[in-house]
Amino acid sequence: MGETVSESPMPGPEVMERPVSAAGRDRRAVIVHVGVLGEVPGGMAQVLHEYLAWSFPTLEVRGMASTLGRGHRWSIGRALLCVVRIPLCLLSRRRHAFVVHLSSGGSFVREGALVALAKLCRFPVAIHLHGSMFGWFAERRPRLVRTVLNLPDVIYVLSAETERLVGEVKGRSARRPARVVKVANGVEIPDEPPSKEPVVLFAGEVGSRKGVDVLWEAWSAITAERPDWRLVVAGPVEPEIEALPTPPGVTMLGTVSREAVLDWEARSAIAVLPSRNEALPMFLLESMARGCAAVGTKVGDVAELLDGCGVVVPVNDSEGLATALAGLMDDPATAAALGAAGRARVIETYSSTVLTPMFERAWWSLLNDRRRSPDPPGPTQPTDATET
Repeated sequence: MGETVSESPMPGPEVMERPVSAAGRDRRAVIVHVGVLGEVPGGMAQVLHEYLAWSFPTLEVRGMASTLGRGHRWSIGRALLCVVRIPLCLLSRRRHAFVVHLSSGGSFVREGALVALAKLCRFPVAIHLHGSMFGWFAERRPRLVRTVLNLPDVIYVLSAETERLVGEVKGRSARRPARVVKVANGVEIPDEPPSKEPVVLFAGEVGSRKGVDVLWEAWSAITAERPDWRLVVAGPVEPEIEALPTPPGVTMLGTVSREAVLDWEARSAIAVLPSRNEALPMFLLESMARGCAAVGTKVGDVAELLDGCGVVVPVNDSEGLATALAGLMDDPATAAALGAAGRARVIETYSSTVLTPMFERAWWSLLNDRRRSPDPPGPTQPTDATET
């Protein structure tokens, strides 16, 4: 049966904010990222964690927590605090711009209202759109989505599919439509791990959207012949998966800290994410940066990410997933080669070193352009960013 590992409870959410510089010492413009911050499960919190950890030579980057995570009872308090703090930035002598991170559902109401407030205060504002369920949500709440998407100056998206959907949903506003800019998630590159263990790792929301039911079927078909291997699963478990029997050889970690997930990524030989919906998942980027052979499904930009350095299987294909996992488990040399190739891909395309200049220029464009000037000051624009 599956093994459950009890860990100490995940620490409470932290507001990871850069300290305010002493008056008169720093006149750099300020980019404020509004969204979920701290030790909160989910890719959005990981993305903001990365941005706040990177060094931007010409900008100061801060975080403002608008929520403490899904279902947290004090989240409304964080949102109300933002309602006070955003206008207070008008008192600063330094230029401010806001990048508001949202996905679907309630964040379009909560963070969407903060976008409207920042615009009312006449700040430059961008939306950074996350989440794999945007298309599904836009079909059900088109008026809300269209209203919010027509508020900002810029909309940052993570995949070509989301870029297309945003163009269809928002239409053209009565005045100036927001620019849509395709960007990439990025990660810091750690030292290469010295060795790998016979572990297949899954991290994220343990539910049907991430294809965990398909993973259960695939693992059940291959685990008996490979007793030295185990499947480690980290993340909050959804009710539909709790109702299923856990296959043998599975270690359920539950919700653990981000550092614990990163440690498992460094130890694991294979990372698997059989999702039904994704954009550009941080779990795969982080795992590849740590030398895991990655297995994913053809959703969002995953196939592009894994092209030539990972294995892509069809959605809902438990047999194909079992074949892919078994092939890597039985061929350590191939798994190691894919792990090295995936790490090289992340270093070349998705590392903080590569993406810091891109985001710095994008945020200068937000500060200076307001959809007017075609060539703002700032670092050189990399060739992998697209804009519509």
